[in-house]
Amino acid sequence: MVYLKKFFLSLLKFSETISVVFLILLFLTVFYEVNARSLFNKPTIWATEFVGYFLLSASFIGSSYTLKKNKHLVIDLLLLRLKKKKKLLLEFIANLISLIFCILVVLYGLKLVQISYFLGVVSVSELRIPLWIPNLIIPLSFLFLSFEFISRILKQIKFFRS
Repeated sequence: MVYLKKFFLSLLKFSETISVVFLILLFLTVFYEVNARSLFNKPTIWATEFVGYFLLSASFIGSSYTLKKNKHLVIDLLLLRLKKKKKLLLEFIANLISLIFCILVVLYGLKLVQISYFLGVVSVSELRIPLWIPNLIIPLSFLFLSFEFISRILKQIKFFRS
């Protein structure tokens, strides 16, 4: 169990680092584009597309870190009225359903990546980026989310047993 906890924490740290890298790339790309456009009147053809990819990547990959820190948007109107034991049971069920959803997104996301790769699907911009690369963010980020939900479920099971 200790190794599993360390594994989950290292994955979380990795996803946090990757998310920060994408945010930095996003900032640098926007900074470059604004200066190229306004100071030199030389806009780039690639900045808008990459900003979209970086924003998607930072948001999706960072979602597991956000979940770990309990910073996701929660509508807790019902939870506030429940007793602690029922609240914990409802949270357990919600985590289980979320885990199933994440696993499905990972599986279908991998199919999307595979189809994009084998069909040679590229972006419609002049850059013609192979779309399997940005599409890979979807299953990867939901895999990180899956591990966080597994971590939560294991903690809840341990709590219920004690």
